[in-house]
Amino acid sequence: MIFIKPALAVCPVCVVAVGSGLLIAEKLGVDDLIASIWIGALMTAIAIATANKFRLVKLPKPAISWPIIFYLLTIIMLEIQGKLSDPYCQIWGISKIWLGITVGTIVFAIGVIIDGRLRGLRDGKALFPFQKVILPLAAILIISLLAYLTVCR
Repeated sequence: MIFIKPALAVCPVCVVAVGSGLLIAEKLGVDDLIASIWIGALMTAIAIATANKFRLVKLPKPAISWPIIFYLLTIIMLEIQGKLSDPYCQIWGISKIWLGITVGTIVFAIGVIIDGRLRGLRDGKALFPFQKVILPLAAILIISLLAYLTVCR
């Protein structure tokens, strides 16, 4: 028991769950706003899950720094590809893809923070099984449903 490492805030199961949701959305022809919310969540999940693995680059608070770096790299890549300037993929004069990635990143991070706070109240223990997967995923599902019901109809 001495050699057991503590669990990370976001596990690979979160990454697989968010990635699966994105694949399903693409196959079903879901609106770009909804799909890009999942892209933002997937990018954030990967960045948080691997933040402590990047030992060559020393960053302050890697669990915060790496998601910001991933976000910026994703936005830059999409801008270079011209995905963010498509006039048919805009809402309120803003790119649906940029808006979705930003919302997905923030909402997923909020889900992770809520999980951490709940664990802090219980000395690191979860309130229910798979809490660290369910809370961020539920947050993304809720915001996706809200976006669908209000914007994408």
